[in-house]
Amino acid sequence: MKPPFLGTPKYHLRYKDWCSIIEEPHLISLDIECVNTYYVEHFLNEEKAHLPHLTELKVCYHSLKFVTKNFTRDETRRNCARIKQLIVEDPITYPKDVYRYFPLLAV
Repeated sequence: MKPPFLGTPKYHLRYKDWCSIIEEPHLISLDIECVNTYYVEHFLNEEKAHLPHLTELKVCYHSLKFVTKNFTRDETRRNCARIKQLIVEDPITYPKDVYRYFPLLAV
């Protein structure tokens, strides 16, 4: 699936805040591993989605690193703060920045 407005002449719609914030109060697990980076951005950015009980995230590590701006972006920090289990495609040793961004991850 392509992100909305991709390939249309209305490029400004990709960047404009034209929709309300998605509220998902009961969502505890999210699998966005095989999606376009656009969707990773949409779910993790607190200005676009509010996921107060998200504790498990399955995602492509490279997309996560890009969307969080190497684990420094404030707009995605809140939706990542309660995650206890981070599932990525290949087993890796996370840098220290990941544990600061995801404080509840088991070391």
